[in-house]
Amino acid sequence: MNQLLRRVFCWKFAFYELFLPLLRTLGPSRSDAVLRRLGQIWTLVWPGRRTRLRNTLMRVRDALDLDGPIEDLWPDLAANTARFLARDYTLDSCWDARVFERFEVLGYEHLERAIAAGVGVILVGSHLGAYIAGLHWLFRKRLPVRALVQRPWHVSRKLSRCFDSAQGPYAQSEMSLRRDLPPADAIELLIRARAALRDGLALYLCGDIPWQGPNTRPGRLLGQAQRFLAIWTELAVLTRAPVFYVFCIHLPGGRFRLELEAVGRVHAGEESEAVADYLKQLEARIATEPAQAVAHLLWPCFNHSVADHSVPRAERAPGMTRPSRRNAASTR
Repeated sequence: MNQLLRRVFCWKFAFYELFLPLLRTLGPSRSDAVLRRLGQIWTLVWPGRRTRLRNTLMRVRDALDLDGPIEDLWPDLAANTARFLARDYTLDSCWDARVFERFEVLGYEHLERAIAAGVGVILVGSHLGAYIAGLHWLFRKRLPVRALVQRPWHVSRKLSRCFDSAQGPYAQSEMSLRRDLPPADAIELLIRARAALRDGLALYLCGDIPWQGPNTRPGRLLGQAQRFLAIWTELAVLTRAPVFYVFCIHLPGGRFRLELEAVGRVHAGEESEAVADYLKQLEARIATEPAQAVAHLLWPCFNHSVADHSVPRAERAPGMTRPSRRNAASTR
C-alpha cells in the first residue's frame, strides 16, 4: 500500500499517467503549446532554475560559438524541457497517417534504398531534441529495425509494445542494452547484433553515450573530452553496413523534423575518425538549435565538470534528471 501511495504521489505518475494522456486529447498544436508553457512555468517557479540554465549556456557558449545574448536563448531551452520529458506520448495514436503527417522527413528515400539492398544498415541516433519521437517513427514505419539501446521507460504504449516484442527473428526484447550485462551476455548480444545486420536488418544505436569500459573511443562534445560508446563503429567495420545519422527535433505546432543522413561505410582503422565526425555533426546541430539540447546541456553525464552533486535530489527540477528512475544511476 505504501509503495502504491508513493507511486501515485510521484510527479512521474501524475505527468505520464494522468497529465499527458489528457493533454493528447487537445490535438498536436494545443498540446505542444501547453508543454512549452509548462516548461517555462517550471523554470519560473523552481528555485535556481533560471540561473542554472543561464550558467549552462554561458559555459558552452565558446565551444558552440553561440550568437546572441544568453537572455534570448534560455527561455526556449526552458520551454523545451517539458516537451523533452513528454517523449513520444503525444504520438500514442492508433492511426498511422495522423502520426506520419506530423513528421517532416529528410533522406528517407536513401534509407529505403539501403534497406532494400539487404546488406544491413546502421542508424546512429543521439539524445538531441525529440529523439524518442524519431525512434517511434522508425518502428511505426514498420521498417526492419532493431534498437541496440537501453529499453526506454515512460514512453508511449505503441513504443513500449515494440520494445517488449518477442516476435520475429532477432526479437527486440532480446536486443536491449544494459550497463550491468555480464561479459558473456554482452558478447552474445553483439554476436546477435552482427547477425541481424548480416541478415539485412537496420540496427539503431546511440552515438553520444558517455561510457567507461570496453568498446569506447575518445571524443569531444561541448568542449569536454570524454569516452563514448562506439559499438556502432565496430559493427560497421565488421559487417560493411552503410551508416546513417539520425537526428529528430521539435518543430512548432507539435510537429517534428527527422533527418536520415547517409554517411557511407566505416573502414578498418577509421573508427576513431568516425566517432569524431559524428560528434562534430551532433555539436553543429546543438549550436544551431541549442534549445533542442535539453539532455546534453542539463544531464550530469554530459557535463561531468558541473555534475549535480551540488544540487540535492529533492531540489532538482524535472528535466535535470532522466525520466526513468531505473536509468538514473548509469549513463546510457
